[in-house]
Amino acid sequence: MSSAPLNLSYELVLETLGIRPISHFSNSRESLSPNERLKQVEYQARTFVDDLKLINQQVHYLQTFDLVSMPYSVKSAFGNATRLINPYLYITHRFVVVQFATHAGNKTLLFSPSDAHIKTPFNGTQKGLMHWLQRGFKHWLIPRHNTVESALKSTGISPGDIDFICYSNLQGQDLRKWLGSHEKKAYFPNAKLLVMSQEWEAAKDMIPLQSQNYPTDGLDGIPAEKVIPLHSSIMLGDSLALIQTPGKTQGNQTLIAHTDNGISAFSHNGISTDNYSPQYSTIYGIADYSATTNMSVIPNTDAPELSIDQYISMQLEKTIADAHPIDSRFNNVIPVAELRARWHPFALSSTLTFGEFKIGEPSSTLAQNRATVTYKNTLTNNPITSNNNQTIDSPETVHET
Repeated sequence: MSSAPLNLSYELVLETLGIRPISHFSNSRESLSPNERLKQVEYQARTFVDDLKLINQQVHYLQTFDLVSMPYSVKSAFGNATRLINPYLYITHRFVVVQFATHAGNKTLLFSPSDAHIKTPFNGTQKGLMHWLQRGFKHWLIPRHNTVESALKSTGISPGDIDFICYSNLQGQDLRKWLGSHEKKAYFPNAKLLVMSQEWEAAKDMIPLQSQNYPTDGLDGIPAEKVIPLHSSIMLGDSLALIQTPGKTQGNQTLIAHTDNGISAFSHNGISTDNYSPQYSTIYGIADYSATTNMSVIPNTDAPELSIDQYISMQLEKTIADAHPIDSRFNNVIPVAELRARWHPFALSSTLTFGEFKIGEPSSTLAQNRATVTYKNTLTNNPITSNNNQTIDSPETVHET
């Protein structure tokens, strides 16, 4: 699998963590023609899949956990693709635990570990019936199924075993709980945040259009050595990848996992299989809309910075993901926030639902393969701790500790 030609110091930082940059998608969006960009992205996605399957290494363990369900706007979910009497549906937020091998040892990654109590400026602008219902019936209207802490405890994986956390984007995330700050101790003491540099920089200096969806102080005081800004898509070992998928935000990313059940993509670009295969949707109006507009994916529209790029990114995810093992009309693009029927009148459900699932068995002994490396991040000029009992001051100097 080809590597991206990047700064040596940057590559060394990633190498120490068991990560390598890849160049498959580096120049795929340069054309001024949206259709040409789409063709290039789909071609590069097929090349990436060929390389991934040629290596043929699977993750050791992957499990999803439902965290919280909440009402969500039909308009945000499907745009103009459907017209329903009830303006709300239900989505269930989940996070993913993955354990996998790298040349730097076995690693554990969490994708989208979220705290249901996080508030954003948007929360304070909600008016009318839904705002009143949330105030009076929050525990009934927004049921919690699990917490990150409880879910991890059930697997036997300790907070100290977590090597990486990452998200599709940083909307709605307060990272101080997980990574620590000047006032808070990190719940995951060894974890690093893997985030596209565009997302990290944008989240620190937003315009009002963006800031409504981010906590006002969610990044304050996070130690610089806890953050790994990424300049390209990356491979984590040979079975896991983070792929740049701009659209929902400029720095949006998608988790790709090669498992015993094939290749899956975990995404925040759509809330259901109906978003990715609208021609087969059983939700009123969506299949007809797809046929009329010739749209092969339906992006959600709750925060569209780059709507054309989001459409292209969803096609990328769809091209990479294998067919669903039960219904091959759909792909294994698994929403991080999935449309789930709960109770009338919020009873709308996806044509095909993934729900919670588990592949393989977790291991709490992965920490035995972990050590500690401290090196200087050339992007921020701050020391970063990783896993080898070494201190790296520069690409040329390695000290045993």
